[in-house]
Amino acid sequence: MTQLDRTTPAVGSIPEPRRPSEPLAPWTPTPPSGIRWLDAEPPAAPAPARRGRGVRWVRWVVAAVVAVVAVVGTTAALLDKAGRTMTVQGTVVVAVSGATLPGAPCTAQPVSGWTMSIFDADGTVVGSAAVPQTGYAVDRWGSSTPFADGCRFDVLFTAVPANDSVYRVGVGRSIADSTPFSRDQLETTGASITYGR
Repeated sequence: MTQLDRTTPAVGSIPEPRRPSEPLAPWTPTPPSGIRWLDAEPPAAPAPARRGRGVRWVRWVVAAVVAVVAVVGTTAALLDKAGRTMTVQGTVVVAVSGATLPGAPCTAQPVSGWTMSIFDADGTVVGSAAVPQTGYAVDRWGSSTPFADGCRFDVLFTAVPANDSVYRVGVGRSIADSTPFSRDQLETTGASITYGR
């Protein structure tokens, strides 16, 4: 037996050639473990994280706080319009003549003992206070230096309704001879008016 005869396979183990009329069967390889093929199913999407109950409670608390602030602000605005009052410091300076030094007690007719009034935007008296009988001398206009040329009376108004933006202040109960003031002026600097000059 030759070397060729020893390597020649047995006749029964050689596959026959393919006939052209036979279709080829599809080849489906078995993928090795641990490798994902491109045509395989994509991985499942991760489940959305569940929000804890704490996040819901925070939203409720924030909504409740916003609602309370809105209610309190509205209530405060309504109360401000309806029932807020103010205290007003008023002064009346009456022109006088004579040789009185500033700071000395003085009287001035016709305002001593009269009433000083605050009128609202409709002309209704919303505050009144009696002018004292005695005031004190002041050098208001510098027309009689070193002597006083005015007699000043201090008046205090309490519980004046603060509903309007504009008021008028005058001596007596007539609005005809009164001076206009804003609500801010009455609350911050008071109402200072002059009489007889």
